[in-house]
Amino acid sequence: MTGGMGDTLVRLEAFIAKWSQRLNADSASVTFAAQALDAPPGLHAATADRFVTALGYQPIGGNWELLDPDAAPDGARSARAALIEAFSHNMVLSQQAWLGEADALAMAEGFLGCFDARTCQIVTNRMYFGWNPITSASIEWAFVAFDDSAIALLLATAEG
Repeated sequence: MTGGMGDTLVRLEAFIAKWSQRLNADSASVTFAAQALDAPPGLHAATADRFVTALGYQPIGGNWELLDPDAAPDGARSARAALIEAFSHNMVLSQQAWLGEADALAMAEGFLGCFDARTCQIVTNRMYFGWNPITSASIEWAFVAFDDSAIALLLATAEG
């Protein structure tokens, strides 16, 4: 194993320290949670559900959309594209910038870079035809990413 068990968590803590203020400067509320995994993760949807329900959110089972953490922003099922779409513009007033596309890409790279590239998986609750809510917010976008040692939730919510 390259790196220690806590390396992913250390990188996640540095990521949130860097991005928390910017992410919460818009009208959306951004929640971030991370923890070590005691055992290797199982199926992506079950792993995401276990984590979000432990945090008090609703499980959505097979409605977690598996994204490709390695794909370029123009690639199929690209995690980068989904993160850019989620954080580049205001969630309620989509014509207004939030992070903007360049900073949203930098944030996406930073988030994905926290995880071991060999074992990273990332899911989202939102697809091109809508989303499967884990909260009671009127607008939300959730991402759960994990590798063999840690898991994290990046959740943006807003009231429309």
